Amino acid sequence: MSARSRVIVRLFTSLFIRVLARVSSIIMLCCLCIAATSASEHPPASNNQTLTPELTQPKPQALTKGQLADIQALYTQPASTEALSALAQQLNLQLDTRGQFVQLRHLQVLKKPLLSQGQFIFSPTQGLVWQQQRPFNTLMVLKDQQLIQQNSQGKIQHFSSGANGNPIAQQLPRLLQAIMAGDIAALSADFNLFMPATQLATQPETQPENRSWQLGLQAKDPQVQSSMGNITLSGDTLIRSLIMISNQADVRDYTQIQFTQTQQGQLSEAELALFSLGNESAK
Repeated sequence: MSARSRVIVRLFTSLFIRVLARVSSIIMLCCLCIAATSASEHPPASNNQTLTPELTQPKPQALTKGQLADIQALYTQPASTEALSALAQQLNLQLDTRGQFVQLRHLQVLKKPLLSQGQFIFSPTQGLVWQQQRPFNTLMVLKDQQLIQQNSQGKIQHFSSGANGNPIAQQLPRLLQAIMAGDIAALSADFNLFMPATQLATQPETQPENRSWQLGLQAKDPQVQSSMGNITLSGDTLIRSLIMISNQADVRDYTQIQFTQTQQGQLSEAELALFSLGNESAK
């Protein structure tokens, strides 16, 4: 292989790992928030139960111009200490969680959004399983600062979350710890946080754990922010959606992830087995 070819391969590999780190950090962020909310929609699964293969969640509606404008306006409203303290109370749980997701990626160059659906499992001690089932099967496991992927042909690949000194991957461990602990101070170290100024005022008599909320995250690191864009989480007793919008003025791309059928409780043996993906090939 020529020197030029080796340089091209290294550049391509670096770019690919950066994209993987971006996807994994966003997925882990939203799933951790789900695990940290205060109640489940359904009773916990029994020890012999695994995630159902039936996908019945409705597809999210595309955002209107007005909704996009409201989200953009959120990032002009820095979160108050009072609002963040109230939200921290809702995020102070560490429970095994499973559920379903549907993701729509809206790209300016495409007439129709890209749709994917599947299931996820999150465990504070094991990590994250993100199992896409439509339009084709793939499996991603995040554990021990490693990203393990199995494509639709069954090929397994391993990636280190700290590869090439990627700032997103390096930031991920403390980001996870801050969210799992509901540690707003730690979260604020890496992100500027935004919440609607009227969020508490419009629900003064509602119990904190039942208030609907919206939280905007904007990375302080320019490279991280350039890769991730603005991340908007919203929910009530559970997180309901995540919206990621490109921060480039001339690009209208955005991604929606909607979560449904969330269950919290001890993971089954079948669910735990998914975290062993790639163990044999890693030896």
